[in-house]
Amino acid sequence: MIPTPSKPKFEPGTRVRVIQSVRVGHQSWKTQVIGVIEREGIRPVGGMEMGGKARYCNQPTLRLRKEDGEVTVVTLDDDTTVQPIS
Repeated sequence: MIPTPSKPKFEPGTRVRVIQSVRVGHQSWKTQVIGVIEREGIRPVGGMEMGGKARYCNQPTLRLRKEDGEVTVVTLDDDTTVQPIS
C-alpha cells in the first residue's frame, strides 16, 4: 500500500532556521539556512531506474525564501533541525 503524505508540520509564512550536518570525509560540517517557508513537500528518491519504487520512496522537503529573495529547497532527514524564529 502506498502511504498518503503526512500533514504539514509548519505553516507557510513561518520564519525558520534549518541546521544540517554534512559529512565530508572524516569531518562533519554544520550548515544553516534562514528563510520563510513557502511550502512543505516531498520528492521522490532515486530516478527512473527505480521504477514503481519512486512512488513510495520519498523525502520531505521545505521550500524557503531567503531574505535576499533567493528560493531554496531543503531536503529534511533525521539529523536536520528546524527551529522557528520569532
